[in-house]
Amino acid sequence: MENKSKLTLFAIFVMMACACTNQNKYNVTGEISGMENDSIIIYTIEPVTNKSIKSDTVPVINNRFAINVPDTSLISIYLVEKPKGNGAIRMYENPLFLLLPGEKIKIHGNINSLSASGTEIYDKLNEATDINSKKAELSEQRKKFASAFQIQDKKVMDSLNVIIKDLSGQLSKLKLNYIKNNPNSLLSAYLFKGLKNDDGIEAEKLLGDDIKHSVLGEMISNTAKNYKKFEAMRKAAENIKPGNPAPDFRLKNLKGEEITLSSFKGKYALLDFWGTWCGWCIKGMPDMKKYYSKYKNKLEIVGICCRDTEEKWRKGVKDMELPWTNLYNGNSDKIVIDYAVSGYPTKILLDPQGRIVEIFVGESEDLYKKLDDLFK
Repeated sequence: MENKSKLTLFAIFVMMACACTNQNKYNVTGEISGMENDSIIIYTIEPVTNKSIKSDTVPVINNRFAINVPDTSLISIYLVEKPKGNGAIRMYENPLFLLLPGEKIKIHGNINSLSASGTEIYDKLNEATDINSKKAELSEQRKKFASAFQIQDKKVMDSLNVIIKDLSGQLSKLKLNYIKNNPNSLLSAYLFKGLKNDDGIEAEKLLGDDIKHSVLGEMISNTAKNYKKFEAMRKAAENIKPGNPAPDFRLKNLKGEEITLSSFKGKYALLDFWGTWCGWCIKGMPDMKKYYSKYKNKLEIVGICCRDTEEKWRKGVKDMELPWTNLYNGNSDKIVIDYAVSGYPTKILLDPQGRIVEIFVGESEDLYKKLDDLFK
């Protein structure tokens, strides 16, 4: 029985080894070095929404792997090393690799620094030496920033931030120049997704009609929409400052009644932009409830739920027993743009006249210190 088990395991190993060496049958193959374990996780992602479709655990034998992923539509794939046991997955700076229907892609390099070839996009990208050189330079500075962040060396972090911003701008201009010279290239469509906002708005005008109506068309359209949204948010942010009047809004509460900003004039209001999908938002609710109980005679909290279905919003409010005014925004961009909400949670404190007092992005003790200073 023991010999039979060994033979079975050997047969499985041979089959897997053959699969990894006969890679022509597969549309995603690769050769990876620098791994501590013997398998990877490949995430298949919808490139327009960036939502994960599925994940596969794939064995790596003699540094090689092979897998067939669904290729009836445009997809992105992301690779990580599978940890042993219950270890945490280490996420790398590796890009999402774009795969068009019917293509075969080869992924290679160190697990911490992967690249691709075998498709038109990646073969042309590998030839773009100026872009790749600038990307490498930028990556090196980001690694230095990560090291400084670990020891919280703020002086070095501030200095590196300036360098990284400058290099990012240079890289964006190089990509924009490539798009200008190659308006109908698949690589131009790929590069379009990683530009600065103003470069992205300009690049959309340069892209050719052929590429805009290709399999990459929806991705291009969605990216262009985001550039315009972020640019509008940048302009709005110039007015979302302490002392300025807060923009008006009109949203429905749990009863379906339309509520406007003027409803809260006469007392302080704390606008809380949140979502049931936001872990940090949920984590902060107990402290919010504690402070609402302390100061509800002087302060109204206005929860504005974003990027949720109405069903999830109602369930979240009920399950967490949120006692303040709860409004539903859904997927509308208007209030998010008007208030320049760049992250969740964002909390904006307003005075009784509807003027902005202070803005708090993320969970912060500063918010509660501010409330104590105001009301104690």
